[in-house]
Amino acid sequence: MRWLRNFFYDKDPIVKVATGLSEPEALMYRELLENDGIPAMAKNMNFLSVTREFGSTPGDFDILVKQSDLARARDVLAPLVPPAQLVEDG
Repeated sequence: MRWLRNFFYDKDPIVKVATGLSEPEALMYRELLENDGIPAMAKNMNFLSVTREFGSTPGDFDILVKQSDLARARDVLAPLVPPAQLVEDG
C-alpha cells in the first residue's frame, strides 16, 4: 500500500481530470493512465451507492491524478473521453 500513501501524502495536489463516468469507464481510463506511467485513482463520488438499495448509477465516478501529471493525463484521455466529461481547470 506504499503507492497509496505516496499518492495522498505528497506536496503535489490531487486534481480531477474527468468526471461523470460509469464504473467500467473509470476503471478502464485509470488503467490506461497507469499504463502510460501516470498514477491515477477512480473515485466513486456518490456516497449513497455503497448501499444495496441505491446502487451506483452512470456518472458517479471521477478520475483523479496529481497536478503535475494533469496535462499528460488530458493528452491520453482526450481522444477517448467526451469533451463534456474532461475537467478543464482540474
